Amino acid sequence: MSEPLPPLSIEADSPPSFDTLDHGILHEFVGMYLRVAYEEAYADFARRLGDEALRPGYFTILTLVVHNPRITQTQIGMASERDKTNVTNALRWMEDQGLIRRYLAANDRRTHMCVATEAGRQMQARMQAKAVVHLAALNDAIGAERRADFIRTLKDMIAALRAGKR
Repeated sequence: MSEPLPPLSIEADSPPSFDTLDHGILHEFVGMYLRVAYEEAYADFARRLGDEALRPGYFTILTLVVHNPRITQTQIGMASERDKTNVTNALRWMEDQGLIRRYLAANDRRTHMCVATEAGRQMQARMQAKAVVHLAALNDAIGAERRADFIRTLKDMIAALRAGKR
C-alpha cells in the first residue's frame, strides 16, 4: 500500500486570478469552443422560446414532420442528423403529447410515416415565430459577412471527421 502524498506547500494566500490562468493546450481545443457555443446557443433558444419550448432536437423533428407530411422515421433521422433511438424517443413523446400521428406505410408494414396533428402544427408555428428571433441573435453574433463561411467551415469539419471514422 502506498503512502499518501504530503500536502503541497503553497506560498501564495490565494488562487491565481482568472485572467492569469494557464489553460495549457485547452486554448487550441476547437471542440471546447464548439461545446461552449452550443451551450450558449441552447440557453438562448430556451430563454427566447419560453416555458413551452421544445428541446432544439424535438423542434427540429417537429418542423420536419410539419413541413413534410408522411415523412418516414429514417428520413427524419437523416435530415436531422440524429440516431434512430433519439428520433424514435422524440416521436413517441410527440405522439403521446398529441403533436403527431404515426402510420404504417401501406406498401411496407415496417415503415412508419409521420404526420403532424393540428396541435402539432400550432405548436411548431408558435415555436418557429420565437425561433426566428433566436436565429437573428445567432446570425448577429456570427456576423452577416461571416455566416456563409462559418456554416461551410462547420460542414467541412463534420465531413472530414466522418471521413476519418471510415
